Amino acid sequence: MFKKALAHHSNATPIRSSARRALVTSIFAQYPALSEHVGEEEGMLSEKDLGRALVPDGVRSSNFETSAGIEGTMYLSPDGDPLWLSIGRGSKELVPTLALLARLPHDVHPFPVLQLPSPLPPPLLAGAALFLPAVRHLHTPWRLPALPAGAIVALAAGGSGDVLYVGVGRVAAADGLEGALGRLVKHRNEGVERDEGKFADIICIIDDHLWEMGSKPTLAPFALPAPRDPLMPPPQDEPKDVDEAAEGVAAVSLDDNAEEPQIQASEPLAPAEVSTLLSAALLQTLATLPAGTLPLPASQLYSAHILPNRPAYIPPERREDVVIGRSEWKKLAKWMKEVAKDGVIKTKETKGEVVVTSFDPKHPAIDGHASFKTISEDEAKAARRAAREEEAAVPKQMDIQELWKPAGSNAEFWAACGIEKGSLNQPSAIKPLVDAYIERNGLEDKEHRRLVNLDKALASAVGGKEGQTLIRDECMRRLRSGLGWAVSVGGHVKKGALTPISIVVKTRQGRKQVTLVAGLEGFGIDPDDFADDLRRRCAGSTSVQPLTGSSPKLNLKEVMVQGSQGKAVTEALTERGVPRRWIKDEGKKK
Repeated sequence: MFKKALAHHSNATPIRSSARRALVTSIFAQYPALSEHVGEEEGMLSEKDLGRALVPDGVRSSNFETSAGIEGTMYLSPDGDPLWLSIGRGSKELVPTLALLARLPHDVHPFPVLQLPSPLPPPLLAGAALFLPAVRHLHTPWRLPALPAGAIVALAAGGSGDVLYVGVGRVAAADGLEGALGRLVKHRNEGVERDEGKFADIICIIDDHLWEMGSKPTLAPFALPAPRDPLMPPPQDEPKDVDEAAEGVAAVSLDDNAEEPQIQASEPLAPAEVSTLLSAALLQTLATLPAGTLPLPASQLYSAHILPNRPAYIPPERREDVVIGRSEWKKLAKWMKEVAKDGVIKTKETKGEVVVTSFDPKHPAIDGHASFKTISEDEAKAARRAAREEEAAVPKQMDIQELWKPAGSNAEFWAACGIEKGSLNQPSAIKPLVDAYIERNGLEDKEHRRLVNLDKALASAVGGKEGQTLIRDECMRRLRSGLGWAVSVGGHVKKGALTPISIVVKTRQGRKQVTLVAGLEGFGIDPDDFADDLRRRCAGSTSVQPLTGSSPKLNLKEVMVQGSQGKAVTEALTERGVPRRWIKDEGKKK
């Protein structure tokens, strides 16, 4: 909700003491669990003290409008930290912010809490909704709060130890958490492949614009509280060690234009964080594993598949830390056995070595997994970039040649000109060959030299009749149109005529302009690499999408970059050796 800067934010003005007291009363009414922390016993808070923690003296209010046009009111502390939100014009509901959660006294957790993986899935930080597989403890529902649709929930992240508050969300799934989880289990049991869709909307999350507005107070770690109203009663004997190895990291959708935030590398990764990242790599591996790969020794699966599939958002200086020896499991065999116990994979032990024999593609952890950019993909892209930069060090223009060959009914004519069927020839040879044929066979009209008398072979080639007279230029045009064309780009010959690279500027969503580039494949330019180049050159977001109107079989792509970037695109193409005559800047279109 606050991914981008606010479209409007009025000056904050102090509210009256009576209004502050009314605000506190309204908050206690909306969140009855707050009353559980009020009392005269030792360690309890008075209602007055808790009220000041929730709405301090000197609180101010201001109106705001988000970049998406959502209006509301926010209540700020005297230090400028947004504490409460009232979303929607005239709304009486008060929603806590992450800054408010950070100010709560120790052991005061009045809002239901959902635990997410740590580090957080990058799409959540980029503004995506929360999907159910990103919630931890799905297989131990007594650890989950019963959340109806529309409920406000605090979001926390961490490993097997303490957690930290990271945001606030609102349940969007029909019938709440119980309904969403029930549908997920039902679909799995029925073997139905269906995405449950978003589970909750993110109202605010760490490092968004709302968080940046304030002083960014310290988020203290705390033990994940047991839910007041659990989704189901806890079992009599709950196992102490609950396997979470294969929980989904995050089944979220994200606009291709969004950048993947990186984990902050200021501190070493904790064992719980390493475990989460390795679990994500395992799910990525199983979701993309080619058929017939298994069975495979666990050590080979780990080294050849899991390690290359670690998330690319891990900073390069921390990637060597994400290994089994620094995880909570320490040993690969222990990890594989725990994942097998969860039902994600099946293993057997052969001569003292664990062998992964198969996996369950319908398991919620795999079925709900959202693919991400991996370290191997990142390294491959870096290698391609380095190779391209090395080639660019010696700039040279592409060698582009149009070629032709006899085709269809004109084959007899070109054979008479000495051209073999199937041979590729330069366009410059067409006119001399035709002129020589006309002169050799005496076909030029004696009174009008611009006219040609057609013989049988020439008439068949141009679609005329023997004895008919045709203007020489028209004769040349028809001969050219009847040829089979190919193109040589850098020595690589392709069938068909070469289409210039198209650059079009279009206006979308009011005044927003984007530049579309199509036709790169014909010149051997990788659209993904070119999009990366434009992102740096234009300092704007880019995306690669299927070319509108083209056949899916051709797999043609179109690069989009924000803004009117015709000049920058042309420079990028010429630096890659594309001649200017093969660049068609079509300017602005609607």
